[in-house]
Amino acid sequence: MSRFKGIFFDLDGTLINSEGLGTEAYNYGIQKVLNREINETEKQFLLGKPFNALDILFPFLSSSEKEEIIEETLVYYRKYNHLIEEYPGIREMITILHENGYKLGIVTAKLKQNAETELRNTGLYSFFEAVLAKEDCLDFKPNPVPLLQLAEKLNLQPKECLYVGDQPTDIQATHAANMTSVAALWGEGKLERLSPLNPTFLFNNPNQLIEILLN
Repeated sequence: MSRFKGIFFDLDGTLINSEGLGTEAYNYGIQKVLNREINETEKQFLLGKPFNALDILFPFLSSSEKEEIIEETLVYYRKYNHLIEEYPGIREMITILHENGYKLGIVTAKLKQNAETELRNTGLYSFFEAVLAKEDCLDFKPNPVPLLQLAEKLNLQPKECLYVGDQPTDIQATHAANMTSVAALWGEGKLERLSPLNPTFLFNNPNQLIEILLN
């Protein structure tokens, strides 16, 4: 086994193909309340962020408007999230890591109900020793706090942990936590957005993680 003991993952856009539905849901909620669709810049800003990102994107929103957008977004998202699937190669990767004794965990900014539902629907839930979602985290990426929370929960030192994510905030949080970073390019991750942040590894498919860890 490598020097790593814990392999941590982002969820949306990294393990499961959910970002498209997330964007559709945001667009639905914003359209219902603000009577317009989100543009590409807004879409990229919202990727991988909790609902409080609306405060930054739309500072003019009243509390009631924000709550209405969140409510409409969640209704739309939960209507269709049973259709979400894992990316090709993810199940095999997770199975091999689990069989080789790595402690597996997830840090995500999405609501715990959604995260656990989607992990169960895809059959991945039982592989993970801990799933830290929005309600569990004391702060959010790019802050390193949620990653450090997960390491502490699993009795691991940061240097023993590797974090896999598809967004710049994932790489920033990993470096700030003194963990090893993997930029996942098989899902929503884009080379031009992630490469400038100097992740430790840039992988085009999940099998590359297995090769690094087990060979």
